[in-house]
Amino acid sequence: MHIILNVLQTLLLIVTLVVIITYLLRRYELGNRIPADSPAVGNASLVEKAIGMACEVAAFFFAILLYPLGYLLGESSSASIRPDERPILLCHGYLHNRSAFLLMNHRIRRAGWNNVIAPNFRPASASIPRFAEQLSEKVRHAISRTGCDRVSLIGHSMGGLVVRYYIEKLGGSSSVHTAITLGTPNLGTKMAVFGPLDTARQFRPDSMVITDLRQPSSSYEGVNMVSIWSDFDNVVLPPENASLPEPCKNIVVHNVGHIALLFSGRVFTHLHRELTENPVT
Repeated sequence: MHIILNVLQTLLLIVTLVVIITYLLRRYELGNRIPADSPAVGNASLVEKAIGMACEVAAFFFAILLYPLGYLLGESSSASIRPDERPILLCHGYLHNRSAFLLMNHRIRRAGWNNVIAPNFRPASASIPRFAEQLSEKVRHAISRTGCDRVSLIGHSMGGLVVRYYIEKLGGSSSVHTAITLGTPNLGTKMAVFGPLDTARQFRPDSMVITDLRQPSSSYEGVNMVSIWSDFDNVVLPPENASLPEPCKNIVVHNVGHIALLFSGRVFTHLHRELTENPVT
């Protein structure tokens, strides 16, 4: 038990240091921007920022502890699949797995949805287009199992890019009712330079994937396309790079870190509203 406690304390210390470093880099980046080109990113007090950072540390720490469950739990419960109910597919982020959505999955099911599917995208070193192909297969399978002709997609961080690539480049719009990105580097992130594996290079603002997705697209017609992002994000840098162009809908939350988006009650409230009240028919 003593060894386990020591390991957990060391892990918590490492996580805390990583979060502090990312926020220091964020502060440096935002503090050195040209004022005229700097959109507002919130005016939280020092106490609010400290609370936000503490919540991000907690979210990061628990995400690591929950990680093994992503390989022990199935992507859905076959017994709970309900015919004619629109499936909801949850797309995890970079170097993560379906365990990222354990709490959100629980909240979605408590809200009344049964057809919640959370696949793992592998291998971790694969490209966004390859992950999008995997998502396409999952969507086809979900439609076949439920009898619905459209699905809802929720993608956190990299998962949002996978969702977008599927819709924009693989013709997925006809199969998607609502698509929600959470803290997704839709315009890239400068933090990508610190990421291992070739996959991280695709998140850079000048990468081929980001450049390709920047191009005007009519693929969103008929899709309720929403970006939920935080002006306190410590991974998407600058944070407004998580926004989407009109006519897509942008919802900004304050004082929520990148991983904390997955655990935030405020974020889920917005997500629930978009899944139930969006105007797409």
